[in-house]
Amino acid sequence: MPVTLCVLSGYPDRVPTFDAAAVDCRVSVFREGLLTSFGHDVTLQVTNLSLDVGDDDQITAEFDPGSLRVTTDILASDRQDIEKNAEKVLEPQKYPKIQFRSMSVVRDGDRARIEGDLTLHGATSPISVEARDDGARWNATIFLDQRKFGIKPFSAMLGALKVKPEVEVNISVPHP
Repeated sequence: MPVTLCVLSGYPDRVPTFDAAAVDCRVSVFREGLLTSFGHDVTLQVTNLSLDVGDDDQITAEFDPGSLRVTTDILASDRQDIEKNAEKVLEPQKYPKIQFRSMSVVRDGDRARIEGDLTLHGATSPISVEARDDGARWNATIFLDQRKFGIKPFSAMLGALKVKPEVEVNISVPHP
C-alpha cells in the first residue's frame, strides 16, 4: 500500500516506526446495484497499523483488518452493521494481518513511484502507486480490486445492494 511514502524523506541512522496516530489510512467503499438508495458509500479508517522504514529504503507495514472503523456520518446502528460486515468480508480471525513490503522507491521531485507486494486476505499481489509530497506529508491514493485478493465484495438483498469490487485507499504519512 502507499504507506511506503515516508521513506522518501530520508532517515539516517535510524528506523522510524509510525502508528495509526501518525499515519492516516482510510478505505472508501462505494455501493452499486438496484437498491443503492438503501445503502451508504462509506469511509473506514484503519485504527491499528504499524509502518517501519529501514535505512535501505525497505518499508514494511502491517494493518489490522479488524480495526476498520466507519468515519462517515451515519446512524450508529448502520455504522455497527457496516463494521460487522467488513469483518465478515475480511475475516480478521483467519487473516489477522494485511502486510506491505516495498521492493523499490523511485523519487522525481515531489513525486515518487513505489513498487511492492501487498498481502491481503491470504493473497499476495504486486502493487504500484504514485505518491505526492505536499511539503508536510506524503499522500497517495490507490484503487484495489477486492477480487484480486480473493475477497468477495459484500452483497445484500440477493445482490440488489452490493459494494463495488474496487475500493479506494488513501494514505497520508508525515515527514519526520
